[in-house]
Amino acid sequence: MASVTVFVDDAVLGALPRICVIDGVDTDDQLTLTQSLGTRTGLGVAWLLVLAGPLGWIGLLVIAALRRGDEYLTVTLPFSEDAYLRRRRAQRSRACALGATAATLFGAFVAAVQHTSGYHVVEVALAVAGCVALWRVLVEDLRLRRASVRLSLDASRRWLTLAGVHDAFAAAAGRRDDIGSWMLR
Repeated sequence: MASVTVFVDDAVLGALPRICVIDGVDTDDQLTLTQSLGTRTGLGVAWLLVLAGPLGWIGLLVIAALRRGDEYLTVTLPFSEDAYLRRRRAQRSRACALGATAATLFGAFVAAVQHTSGYHVVEVALAVAGCVALWRVLVEDLRLRRASVRLSLDASRRWLTLAGVHDAFAAAAGRRDDIGSWMLR
């Protein structure tokens, strides 16, 4: 897997080479991904309004309510149908394994609370099943990461780094002398 830096406008508009970012095959299919750029935490110096008493508290509530939330970046990437299907399967498998983990660990907890001698075997069996399901969550998360592209925006917000892309896509997108030539296909 490689990484490549492209203009953020090209990624937002979907004006990237028509080569799948995961498989490196020619494709006309695209996938739109949205990623959070980070949460804005805290209210900064607005917390000083707490010292102003009840009017300051009201002002602080108004500022908190009107404050914008997270920033998101939405890009359109070339994605083959096979890569998309692998990604969806990994997402579903991870969700099922996460549900199985929660259910078995909850069952083990309930069995432990019962304090009945017959439940010790059930506790251990459910705890082991929970650990196996948790292992499955980790495996599916790794598969999902392999089927995904990581986005990172630079400080100027003009350049976007795509990490975890196929070498063929990185080579095609990285050619600075050919900017825009892939759009003419």
